[in-house]
Amino acid sequence: MQNPRKRTTVATAAGGDGLHVFDHQQQQAYALNTTSALVWQHCDGQTTPEQLTELLRQNFNVSRAQGEQLTWLTLDELGKANLLEAEVARPRPLSSKLTRRQMLTTFATAGVALAVVPMVALVTTQARAEALPATTNGESMTYFLKVKEFIESLIEIPATPIPPPPPHFPNFHNSTTDSKYLAGIANIYIPGDNQNSVGRCSASFLCFKNNHRFYTDISNFISVNNGLIVSWLTPTTLINLELDSIINGMVTECIVVASTKIGPNPFFGETFNLVVSSERSGGEEQIKFEFTNI
Repeated sequence: MQNPRKRTTVATAAGGDGLHVFDHQQQQAYALNTTSALVWQHCDGQTTPEQLTELLRQNFNVSRAQGEQLTWLTLDELGKANLLEAEVARPRPLSSKLTRRQMLTTFATAGVALAVVPMVALVTTQARAEALPATTNGESMTYFLKVKEFIESLIEIPATPIPPPPPHFPNFHNSTTDSKYLAGIANIYIPGDNQNSVGRCSASFLCFKNNHRFYTDISNFISVNNGLIVSWLTPTTLINLELDSIINGMVTECIVVASTKIGPNPFFGETFNLVVSSERSGGEEQIKFEFTNI
């Protein structure tokens, strides 16, 4: 039996005693109570349903049978909300489904607090903006791209050096001895999962050299499936115009504002401190983007 695994391409935020989850692809938000939030957060593909049952039993002081009922009703409701990557098959002895209403009746008869019965409720459109602040409990959002993938996506847009001005333009002094204009786009990922894309990053690089120095202006753009959309500029000086040097020129720290809104967007108008760094992980060169709400 496959262990439950939550979808990672959603935005989450604390909500009362539970959790709010925003699915940008479905353009829907869900409110999870304490029980549903606890189960969903532990659906990591490693934790078995039996372990989830024991987790609920210990946290809510219920019997093992009641913990099993809570676990499977929660997984059913999370699955219906499309918050799990795949449906989890029930073991044969537990093949019959228990509805939420039936569980309320059963637990009330047994004297169990009804608040522990799982709930995954659709949040109305009007409440979404208030339900979902920019980051989860003030934690940073981190994404990365693979330098190799980005290099493979690059295209070179024709750009030629500008010759010295003709004699009849004595006040026109702009000229270049070398120039290059590149643009690329690549998938971005979350730490711990370098296979499933959660969005994309694009950047264009205008590089030129005159008699005095090299200049490079980098225009960067990130769009994440959870609704985060930001862009920023990185002015830098690069002596080496090799591709890997140009991409590593994206490294910077800046303040960005999510000022672009396409559809429901829980991050619109939020301000972040963005740290762009270069690192090597698993033998791969990566550019990492870390957003912290301020």
